[in-house]
Amino acid sequence: MTRSEYLADYSTSTLHDERAACLQLTTDAYAGSDSVKEYHADYADRVSDEIDRRNTN
Repeated sequence: MTRSEYLADYSTSTLHDERAACLQLTTDAYAGSDSVKEYHADYADRVSDEIDRRNTN
């Protein structure tokens, strides 16, 4: 299962929660290294893309 398919299985409210959690993990208070911040920022972008896809359909 690809990441996009995985996100497609989430409810919209769960996607919003996932995005909020990822964004929190990109703050200095939670993330340890730049690579961790980048990973969570990338995942938050993917979640945002899925939310946007749902809003345009």
